[in-house]
Amino acid sequence: MDRLLRPSAAAGLVIAIAFIALLVGFPSLAARMSANRVQAATAPSSGKTASTEPAKVEHAGGGHAGFTDKAILERGKQTYTKYCASCHGDAGLGDGPGGANLPIKPQNLTLGAVMNPLPDHFLHKIIADGPQAVGLSELMPPFKPQLGDRAIDEVIAYVRTLANPPYEPERVLPVAEKREGPVQPILFSHVIHAGSYRLDCQYCHTGARRSSSAGLPSVERCMGCHKIVAAQGNAQVQKLHAFWEKQQPIPWVRIFKIPEHAQFPHKNHIAAGLQCQTCHGRIEAMEQVHAKTGQNIVNDLANLSGMAIPPTKLTMGWCVECHRAVNDKGVQAVQPVADAWGSAPRPPTADDTKPRKAPLECVACHH
Repeated sequence: MDRLLRPSAAAGLVIAIAFIALLVGFPSLAARMSANRVQAATAPSSGKTASTEPAKVEHAGGGHAGFTDKAILERGKQTYTKYCASCHGDAGLGDGPGGANLPIKPQNLTLGAVMNPLPDHFLHKIIADGPQAVGLSELMPPFKPQLGDRAIDEVIAYVRTLANPPYEPERVLPVAEKREGPVQPILFSHVIHAGSYRLDCQYCHTGARRSSSAGLPSVERCMGCHKIVAAQGNAQVQKLHAFWEKQQPIPWVRIFKIPEHAQFPHKNHIAAGLQCQTCHGRIEAMEQVHAKTGQNIVNDLANLSGMAIPPTKLTMGWCVECHRAVNDKGVQAVQPVADAWGSAPRPPTADDTKPRKAPLECVACHH
């Protein structure tokens, strides 16, 4: 019997050694494959297949791996001149002859304040699929398949050099590549309105600083801009006009809701200096508003089992922990981003590091 077992044990030992060697060698193999892909992407293009090769300029994130590569910028400029300059102008000012008579003027690509917050993959989608893919005008055609991913990324790299103030990759909005949340009756992109054009949250949600409810903007408030801005040439704005003409409210799908037996006064929290993003997340980086809030069975079971996991948003435990944190270290302890855009302006004398006296008794929220 021992003699029969020895070959089997030896074979198992050989398999184990081979498996360990494979695991040890896999990272270096993956690194070599990644390096080969980068090398192929940065090789000089030739023939008709050049524009379909993988790009060295990554469009999945906010920055450019080859932003200072002169060859990439030169190819991007050539492609821009051929396909984009007729409308956006030679210098990117949006003054090209092709866009002179359009109801929505081509974007001025030199406006760094507007262009810089938008990540590469967002701009890539606009060029490849047309601006209508992100809720903007359909007057600009999609440039895919005429342009491949590499050519589009090179154009983006070149356009980044036109921005004034200069483009800063570290300040790009963390926009998800795949939209989350429910589809709304109108594709209202907070990325465009709050992230790029930096409309203040309270311009639309006027009740946040003066009442318990932040409120939704009325159709009339939306039309205050869109009677003129993009009044023609944008399908999403045309939907807005249809609601206005019928004198009907827009049936938005609600995202944030707390139980009716709990009270949450917005004005108290805005006055205390909380950013809107503290509770709502990075709204300015959402094409469709989404959130994971309230109780769920997984969180409940984890708590019952004694696991110390953070409570989910808009639950009582989450609110109580927030109050405890600000009472210990001030509101800066719970702010998600130091310079989040769109919240109420802070007075010069405000001290967000000062411990607060946020209530912890039941009657504060249940009354």
